[in-house]
Amino acid sequence: MTSKLRALPYVFFLLPFDLVIALCLSVSVPLCFRKRRITLTQRPDSSRTTIIIVNWDGKHLLADCLPAVIEAVRHDGRNHEILLVDNGSTDGSVEFVRQNFSCVRVLALDRNYGFIGGNDRGIAETRTDIVVLLNNDMIVDRAFLSPLLNGFSDTSVFAVTSQVFFADLDRRREETGKTRARFENGFFYLWHDDIYPTDEAHETIPVFWAGGGSCAIDRKKYLAMGGFDSLYHPFYVEDTDLSYQAWKRGWKCLLAPASRVIHKHRSTSKAKFGQDFVENTIRKNQYLFIWKNVTDIPMVVQHLVNLPRIHGRAMLRDTPAFEIRAFFRAFRQLPEALRKRFEHASHSLVSDREVLARSQKS
Repeated sequence: MTSKLRALPYVFFLLPFDLVIALCLSVSVPLCFRKRRITLTQRPDSSRTTIIIVNWDGKHLLADCLPAVIEAVRHDGRNHEILLVDNGSTDGSVEFVRQNFSCVRVLALDRNYGFIGGNDRGIAETRTDIVVLLNNDMIVDRAFLSPLLNGFSDTSVFAVTSQVFFADLDRRREETGKTRARFENGFFYLWHDDIYPTDEAHETIPVFWAGGGSCAIDRKKYLAMGGFDSLYHPFYVEDTDLSYQAWKRGWKCLLAPASRVIHKHRSTSKAKFGQDFVENTIRKNQYLFIWKNVTDIPMVVQHLVNLPRIHGRAMLRDTPAFEIRAFFRAFRQLPEALRKRFEHASHSLVSDREVLARSQKS
């Protein structure tokens, strides 16, 4: 009880800003009703794809990542291209790849544009219908490509993602690729679910989002949605946002359990930026995700009514300073989130509740 009372002054401090959020989202609801349908019904060509690997000072990771990708392309037998997008590395990554992996095309950028900017620039360089996005700390199975590409036999599919393992098989699988979500007490809770033998028996199963570091996407659909949203710069939640927008447009995100990758170093961002900044950015982006995407009136009301409780719980779990910093970082981006809310809402054909239902069918 004492700890809860300590959080109360900080919760009251945020109330005026919560009211601004309430006003902005309430005014925006009537403006989200006009619909425009984008029809993309042509099946993408899977005979040649581009595998994009974004890298920043990851020379030590590329030594393991690239040989596995090259072997997977050889095993698949189709004429796929491997494109390394280098975000201004200073560790000799570009020279290392050019000297040791001549079959890999290198796009050397002048500076670090982050995960979003690097992928956007890489996709702008491609002409293939399907693009495979890989983190530089992924070690792919030699047979990972075919299950991903087979998933695009359904023309409504936007993305197909791989099953993820850790190199340490004794470690609990916090990341599996079978992504799930629930909207509870006004907030989204996201997680990776366990993969069961019944899942393995299916070629694909629906998922809430396709992991941006281990998935294949339909490039035309990606471009139609405007790509990864810089709202979430420098990282995290951008792949969830893009997948959610795809679901709302009537497209699908799927997991292909037979496509397998090993995530070797899950804490790459934390090593570069520090754990506190990474965790605070995730929290900030969780707010922006709701403010940009949720248009279901009962869900909007639930979020607004519960904002003080959402703050309070976060303050008790972390610290008041952590929650206030994340909230104000998001609040500063509210105008941009609202603008993009209007832009995307006109293309939404599926309700938020229906997205949750469709993306979690077994």
